[in-house]
Amino acid sequence: MDLAGPFCFTKGSKVLRLQAEPFQRVNPFQFGTLLYDLKADPQQTTPITDRETEARMIALMVRLMRENDAPTEQFERLGLSSAGLG
Repeated sequence: MDLAGPFCFTKGSKVLRLQAEPFQRVNPFQFGTLLYDLKADPQQTTPITDRETEARMIALMVRLMRENDAPTEQFERLGLSSAGLG
């Protein structure tokens, strides 16, 4: 572990950065992406398979991650670019 930051939400304090062991051995991309319409499908039985919707959700997630000062490693772990879509 080491110190990271400070981030905009830590009031000038650094935080601990921990290695993602043993999770680094798991490839998150093996599962692909899964989006669900929780109102129409609360049991999450039918994933949405629409590239435009997925691209819109990725763009929204990247925007929120940037607004919340997410570290570069988080973008990398999710296979995203901090500048836009992965």
